[in-house]
Amino acid sequence: MSQPAGEMLINGRFLTQPITGVQRVARAIVTEMDRLAGEGGTPLRIALACEPAADLSDLPLRHIAVECRGGASGHLWEQLILPRMARGRTLLCLGNTAPLAALLGPARVAVMLHDVSYLALPRAYAARYRWAHRALLPFVLRRADPVLTVSVTEAERLKRLRGRGRGRVVPAQNGAWSDDPIAPCGDEADRREATVLYLGSLSRRKNVDRVIAVAHRLAREDGVRTVLVGTGNDILAPIRARVAPDVASMITFLGQVPCRKALAAHYRRASCLLFPSLYEASPLPPLEAMSLGCPVVASAIPAMTERCGAAALYCDPRDEEDMLAAVRRVLREPALAEALRRKGLAQAARFSWRGQAERILAAVCAP
Repeated sequence: MSQPAGEMLINGRFLTQPITGVQRVARAIVTEMDRLAGEGGTPLRIALACEPAADLSDLPLRHIAVECRGGASGHLWEQLILPRMARGRTLLCLGNTAPLAALLGPARVAVMLHDVSYLALPRAYAARYRWAHRALLPFVLRRADPVLTVSVTEAERLKRLRGRGRGRVVPAQNGAWSDDPIAPCGDEADRREATVLYLGSLSRRKNVDRVIAVAHRLAREDGVRTVLVGTGNDILAPIRARVAPDVASMITFLGQVPCRKALAAHYRRASCLLFPSLYEASPLPPLEAMSLGCPVVASAIPAMTERCGAAALYCDPRDEEDMLAAVRRVLREPALAEALRRKGLAQAARFSWRGQAERILAAVCAP
């Protein structure tokens, strides 16, 4: 574990996975590391390891070398091929997992654990996902150095789980929209619609059942539309919420919206973002919304208040009535909505992907 960090290899498995929050964060961090490498902002010689099928189309690297090697794919590639590629170098894994052989070997392995929500909310995840991550977690907590995560709240949780592990646990908050955000126009608020936006995976962890219940009430009692952006995937247990026929035209499921300009338009049109997750570490949508002048109603949980500060209106995520009341306040009180917009812009400006990349590099370079 005392190996100097002169050369670093980044685990690029995220480049072959569906793009959710973890993969978006990894792409943003690698992009900023590439810029820092070009500016002399790190002493490390950095390379990115990936499979031949990796999608690098939105990752135009100029200073980080890309090393592609086949022989396996997915989990097997990470466990069997990647350790051989990493020999003699520090290995940085940004997506919750790492090769067991590397963790048990002499080289330094740095691992970003975004969260351990599958321990707190097991029913939100498929059994296979839970079992695999539970099996790997003790090795990551005891052998990785540093263990990186995305909030102080999550860092304290990981320290409790780790016990007397030998590595450090280092928090590095996610960025917001980007380091060169699409700034909200001055009159965007005048063109907002009476629409509530939800953005995230359609899962129990995200409290989507209650979001849909609130959407029914808003449609029937207030004539307000709700737009849900996001999908499920094979690691998430399916939700069973259904939309009643009488409000089907008022509750819209858009699926994934990968285009940034299209996503920005949804934030700018919405009266507010409803984000009542039961568990988060450093969520992206609230700060994205704030960056684009969209008021945020969020769950009153520690990681959310750490992330959003005084710039969100908080609600009890297990109380449908409290969620509904908070949304109605934003819809019906223009002065409150405007105050949240102003505070949100200032809060979002506190976070950047560059700052996160710099903290990670500093942790990796530390002896």
